[in-house]
Amino acid sequence: MSAYRVIDRIQIEPHILFIRIEPTDIKITLGDVFKSLSDIAWISGFDKRYIQDYFQVRAEETINYIANNIITQSDDKITSDTGELVVSELSRLTVINEMSYLDIPLAELIKSQAVGNDGFDFFSKNLNKVILFGEAKFNSRQNAYGAAFEQIERFERIKQDVSDIKEIAEFCCEDSLNNHTSGKKGFIASFASKSTSTTTIVNGIKRNTHYNNLKKCEELICVAVNV
Repeated sequence: MSAYRVIDRIQIEPHILFIRIEPTDIKITLGDVFKSLSDIAWISGFDKRYIQDYFQVRAEETINYIANNIITQSDDKITSDTGELVVSELSRLTVINEMSYLDIPLAELIKSQAVGNDGFDFFSKNLNKVILFGEAKFNSRQNAYGAAFEQIERFERIKQDVSDIKEIAEFCCEDSLNNHTSGKKGFIASFASKSTSTTTIVNGIKRNTHYNNLKKCEELICVAVNV
């Protein structure tokens, strides 16, 4: 059984998609997320042993930290400690499964800072070989799309995507890296959503200043996660 189900999918503009998902069973969502994070079979896909060893150390360190300090402390509830992790991973899986985009492990597993990374939360590559940079935000009281768009715009302004490229270069083809160098890039805004209707959320997104400033990118995906 999938960890989520798609409840809405709206093409806002030709290059802008909104997807809303619902975890299938909130009691097992954390377990599903942790199982997905713990599957490090992707490491064997690298030919060079030193690259395998590098990612093995990073991934295991993060997985152990999440298991001991986040998952076991949660009591099967989506809290501020687990919220962003859940939103990130479910959004990443949604983009991979629903759009057949590139599967790149969550940033926590591959970046040099094991936990609490200071860059984008996850990444992918679309069918046009454009790298997508994802940012997840969780708020227990309100829809968090405003915070996600604000951070994405700020990260682009300070060239955080350029800094993060070195962390994901091993997962990306030469064409996609060259596209990024020439300014072709996209973003995924991932955020917790509440009981607000999809129409209200989409209309709110369209009015958001940061969203409108990001519309110039090659592709923008908005993923609302009902947690």
